[in-house]
Formats: sequence, structure tokens, C-alpha cells
Amino acid sequence: MASRRRFWPSFISPLSARILAIMLLPLALFLVGLFSVDQYRDVLIAAELDALERQGRTLARSLALAEAEKTPFAQRQLSSQTMRHLLPLVGYGSELRARVFQPTGTLMADTFQRGATRSLIRMQRKPEIAMRSKVRIELVEMMNRLAAALSNRPPLPIVNIRGIRRAEMLPDIMLALRGDTIRNVWRNPDNQLVLAVSLPIQDLRVVRGSLLLTTTGGGIEQQIGDVQWAFIQLFTGILGITVALGLYLSRSITRPIVQLAASADQLRMTRDTSLTLHGLPNRKDEIGQLSQALSDMTAELQRRIEATAGFAADVAHELKNPLTSLRSAVETVSRIDDPAQQRKLMDIILADVQRLDRLITDISQASRVDAELSILPEDAEDFSALLENWVQFSRDRHPQIDIKLDKTDKAVLVRLHAGRVIQILDNLLANAVTFNAIGAPIEIRLTQHRGMAVFIIRDFGPGIPAGKRDKIFERFYTERPASEGFGTHSGLGLSISRQIADAHGGALEADSHTEGGAVFTLTLPVAA
Repeated sequence: MASRRRFWPSFISPLSARILAIMLLPLALFLVGLFSVDQYRDVLIAAELDALERQGRTLARSLALAEAEKTPFAQRQLSSQTMRHLLPLVGYGSELRARVFQPTGTLMADTFQRGATRSLIRMQRKPEIAMRSKVRIELVEMMNRLAAALSNRPPLPIVNIRGIRRAEMLPDIMLALRGDTIRNVWRNPDNQLVLAVSLPIQDLRVVRGSLLLTTTGGGIEQQIGDVQWAFIQLFTGILGITVALGLYLSRSITRPIVQLAASADQLRMTRDTSLTLHGLPNRKDEIGQLSQALSDMTAELQRRIEATAGFAADVAHELKNPLTSLRSAVETVSRIDDPAQQRKLMDIILADVQRLDRLITDISQASRVDAELSILPEDAEDFSALLENWVQFSRDRHPQIDIKLDKTDKAVLVRLHAGRVIQILDNLLANAVTFNAIGAPIEIRLTQHRGMAVFIIRDFGPGIPAGKRDKIFERFYTERPASEGFGTHSGLGLSISRQIADAHGGALEADSHTEGGAVFTLTLPVAA
């Protein structure tokens, strides 16, 4: 246990960590989705390239028509007069840059080589970036690096076209001079995204030059960054809420469990059976039910421990009496020479041995009842038919007694251990035979009332002494007639009978009849 605790902070148990892991799993998948912005980037780049290509076709077509009006059809060279129309069409200060190349591959015009806009931009002081913006930039760049590491696509090539003077320096321009339109994406040495379209400047089939339009993808990266930053903020907020709720949920589950475990451990370490498990009475959920079940189980275990200790003490006491008598008789018989006295002592020894045998047998049965009856049979049995067979057998055993049976004609289905229930009936009948008046009958009745099979046996003896209706069910308690020899019964019969009835979910009660005699009532639940 100690080795496992080293892996977790003191305020997070392993169960809490599992709960948090399960709750954070969807967020982890959500975070992985942030790395899939490449598809959105591709859509934006494709849309930007489409717009750039349309603008380039318009510009190339305008240059070709203007050149066709001024120069003969056979002349393929572009004139400088035509290039004057280039700058108004592109515009000063724009991110769009246009370069025109002659059919020979020579750079003829470049929109960034004219005007003062470029120099003004370079002279502006670079504004200072706020801390929040720096954090945003760092997080977005970190996500881009992670996305690049997780992605299988190769990085964009680094291409420097700032000082390009010949078409041979860029394959796209050479392909455009052959009449092809080429779209491409790369990064410049400053790691800025660059979108480029190379188009032929042609009139009909005559290629008079090529046009290279380039623009930086700052707008695209700004949009991607905005999306990523929004997702980061959303993820951070949801993460904080999820962690807080996860910790609250885990602590609301693990803390009471830890308290119950500590209380149970405290009970395990003490010998004081009066201590009880500290439950959670204020919890009305499943954990409260678990706490109540553990408290009940602990109380039952303590009751059984106390009962076992008391039973052991009672067994020791009951065994000690015949053993003392047996020891005294054995010691005496060796010192007596009179055969008559010796036979009398041998009878005492035999009676004590029989009493010990009976005690040990009953004690063994009492100790096995709970284990044998922990699970009831799945199939129900007709208690009425079982009772009728038992009465017939009992009449054969006690022919001198009139055993009267009054029972319902319907089947009374009960889930029971037949042998153990018959043991109850035998004990009750033996008790009735012992106390019954001479010549009086024993009445037995079986009815069904409110889902219970009710078995009643009545004798016509002296009845139950006042205040002894519960005491007669205690272990080793005997209330026998004066005519019966001492030690004939162990005093466990009624105790075992009630124990069997309780194990079946029933009850065994005793009372005195108003007209005399004792009445024992056994109730067993009827099977559904």
C-alpha cells in the first residue's frame, strides 16, 4: 500500500486519479482535434489561391490585350509602355506582388520596385507586443509545432525569391512561359507563408511573357491563430471546470470510503466489541446505503462474535458438569470393593458418557446450522404433504398418544431444508410428549395466512411458566418434569429449532393456551 501511495499526491487517491482520467479523456480528444487545423488551413489556402489565380488571369489577359493593340502579332516581346498599366491594376501598398518576365526569362517589371510604400513600411517603429499577445503567440506556435510533429505531411519548402532576376531561378516561371498555370505554396526565409501563382501572358496561342503573383499568407495564419486561440481559451476553461468537478466528485466518493475503511480498520485493531462502525447517516445515496450495509454487517458480526463467545462459555460449563461427575465416579470406583456399589458407579459413568455424547452431538448440530442453511433450495416443497407423512411416522413411534392433525387440503409450497424442518417438528413433538398429560391428545394444525405457512402444536400439560416464553429458547436451558431423570436432555433442542426457523426466514414462538397446555407456533414464508 505504501509503495502505491508514492505515485499520487496526498490529496488524490488512485480512485480519484481514475475518475479524473475518465473525465479528462474527452478533453484530450478535443485537444487532439486542435492539431487537425491543417484541413481548415488547406481550405483557406485553396480559396486564397483561387482568388489569386482569378486576379492573375484578369491581369495577364489585360496585359496581353494591351500588348496586342500596340505590337505586331508576331512580336513576342513585352513593351515597357504596356508595363505602365501594371502598377495601377495591382495597387500601391498591397500585399500582392506582381512580377512580369519576358519570354527570354528576363525580369521586366516588379511592383515592389516602384513607389515609396515599401520604404515607409520599413521605417516604421515596430510596436511592442503585450504580454498577453506574447503568451498567445507562444501557445499557438507550440501547437503548430506539435501539430507538425503529429502530422505525416512534409513541411513547406523554404524559397527565397526576393532577388530573383531570371525565370530560370524559379521552375514555376519556366512552366508558365510554356503556357501552364502553376499554383504553389512555400515559406520565405522569414518563415512567412507565401502563396504564388505563375500564369502565361498570352494572346491566343502566342505567349508574350509570364506573370508571377505572390502574396503572404498572413491573413490565413491570422485566422488559423484566432481559431487556435479561441480553442485554447475554451479548452482551458473547460479543463478548469472539469478538474474542479472531477476533484469534487472523486472526493465525495473517495472520502467517505476512506472514512469507512479507517473506521473498519480501527474496529479490526481493537478488542472492544462495544465499538460500532462510524457510518454516514446523512448520505442518502448509494454510498450511504453501503455505509448502512457495512454498519449492519459489523453489528451482526459483533453479535455473532458475542454469541460465539457466550456459546463457548456455555459449552464449557455444560461439559464440565458431566466430566466432573465422571471423574468423581472413576476415582471412587477404584477404591470400592463392594460389587453392588461398583455397578452403581458404573451406571453413573455410563449415564455421564451418554450425556456427554448427547451434548457433543447437539453442540455439533447447533454449530452447523448457519453454514448449512445459508442458502435455501431453489425448488419449493409441499409442506402439507411433508407434514402428513411426518405425522403418520410419529403416530407409529408414539402409538400410546393420540396425535390429531388438522390441515388445509391445498398445497402449501415452502422453500425449505426438509431434514432441518423435520428436526424442528421432532423437537416440538418430543417436548409436547414430555409435558403432555397422561391420556391427553396432541393437536397439530397447519394453515396458510398472509403469505406464511403456520404450523401449531398444542399439548395438554402444565403450559409455559410465567416469564419463561423466551427463556426456554436459550441454549442449555432445561425445564423438565420431576419424573424425568437429570441430564436426559441437553437443553439445545428448542434453541436449535428457533435457529433453523430464523434461517428459513420464519419464526418459532411459544405460549400457554387459555384452557391449559403449551402452544408452539412455527411460521415459514410461502414460496411465490
